[in-house]
Amino acid sequence: METPATRFLRSAALCRTRDLKQLLLLSELVKSMAELIHALQKERGASSIFLGSNGTQFADRLAAHTVDSRQFEAAVRERLEHVGDKPDRMSSGTRFYTRVALAFRALDTLSVTRAQIASLTVAPQDAVKAFTDIIGSLLAVVFEVTDIAPDPTISRALIGFVNFAQGKEYAGQERATAGAGFSRGHFHASEQRRLQHLVIAQEQSFRIFCEFADPPHIALFQAVLSSPESADVKLMRKAAFIGGNHLSDLAGVTADAWFERTTRRIDAMKAIEDQLAADLQHLCADKLAEARQSSQRTDTGGAEGITATASVAMLVTEVDPALNNLGLDGGLGLYALDSSQPKTIRSILDVIQSQSRRIDEMSNQLESARLALTERSVIERAKSLLMKGRRLSEKEAYALIRETAMNQNKRVFEIAEAILSTAEILKA
Repeated sequence: METPATRFLRSAALCRTRDLKQLLLLSELVKSMAELIHALQKERGASSIFLGSNGTQFADRLAAHTVDSRQFEAAVRERLEHVGDKPDRMSSGTRFYTRVALAFRALDTLSVTRAQIASLTVAPQDAVKAFTDIIGSLLAVVFEVTDIAPDPTISRALIGFVNFAQGKEYAGQERATAGAGFSRGHFHASEQRRLQHLVIAQEQSFRIFCEFADPPHIALFQAVLSSPESADVKLMRKAAFIGGNHLSDLAGVTADAWFERTTRRIDAMKAIEDQLAADLQHLCADKLAEARQSSQRTDTGGAEGITATASVAMLVTEVDPALNNLGLDGGLGLYALDSSQPKTIRSILDVIQSQSRRIDEMSNQLESARLALTERSVIERAKSLLMKGRRLSEKEAYALIRETAMNQNKRVFEIAEAILSTAEILKA
């Protein structure tokens, strides 16, 4: 007769298997979205130079990048449609499906933006913003996948991936923003400030990525940072930061050279992003296989079937100090009984402390990441409120929040919270 423990263990295993199957499907979606985002980033950069040069440069490249974007867009739309076939299977899917709906809506605006670019009826910065908003909606879908992950190892991989993708997006915005200035032969002060902010944002995103990524992925990224392309981009940045109203200020840097160097650098990042996506898929597949094996053990052996495979060990005192060099004063140790001669494994205290440190460290990292993303959401809502209430642009709204924070010696998040709180009071 089936016991309650066995029944609940089976239910837990089925839920975990279901969530991992869905996550494996979503990891494929993440990979397709990364391809589309990369194509849109190139189209955005080419559009900026095309508009900055008043249509005299990059027409052919823009057309080619647009074709690529459309192909990847079709693939993403198909995958998004497939994800929405059975919404009952996804845990905590409300925000995810809302993000998908917003992504569809954003993609629908592409045709209008492209028509404006082709007719030269939109300013470079407005075209950049239009593409950036679309890419942001796609990245938001990827971000929501992190909340669905049922495994801490997968969560870490997803958080690393999301932050790397965000850093790469900031690099793409930098390519587009500076491309307009190099194509026209000078930079506006607002563009120079934006470039400085984008460089800082890249560094912050990549720093978080390095905190969550595996050593091999970090090594790949460090190789990109030390590459000749990155060195060239740094030199060109200096020209952009000091480039005023004279062509001579740009130190001979052309839009073509800027686009070529930054694209090489971003393409190198894309190779790392591809590796991250592939490893994420493999990780999801491995965890799914483990979950299925666990489910089978539960079906065949119940709760007893699980405990029977556990290692047999014995906790003892008065351990030989020569064997227990990691142990506690007094001789507390853990011995394995899987051989004819008992062998000390590790001090039980060391085991507990090590596990506790790992759990605390992972919890703190995940909590820090979630807190950062929560704060970002509050700041976005506050900006939206200012944009509607005071008819400000997104950049002006953020500048106002930031200036207020500096004047009051507070964090931007605290000012954003105060804005939202005030709005609630006034609404009441």
